[in-house]
Amino acid sequence: MSKPVLKVFKSHDNNARRERELDRITGTAEPKTVAVPFGKIVPLLMDAVAHDRAWLSDFAEDTVRVDADLYEVLLAYQQIQSRAA
Repeated sequence: MSKPVLKVFKSHDNNARRERELDRITGTAEPKTVAVPFGKIVPLLMDAVAHDRAWLSDFAEDTVRVDADLYEVLLAYQQIQSRAA
């Protein structure tokens, strides 16, 4: 099975990029979000956890939006795990 690949697109307009970064730093910019298939993220996160990557802690307090159905499944799984412990 091949590893999933995330593509990064570079902006060719450096001035616009600097302005967007300044807006982000000052809190005046819209939050940046990207829609990514769940199946692309999970293997990467699993690998990062398995190798104890330090960058994971940088995002520990970030909010992640998930589909309501997935959230319900995760809650049910959490309850099953706590009962098994």
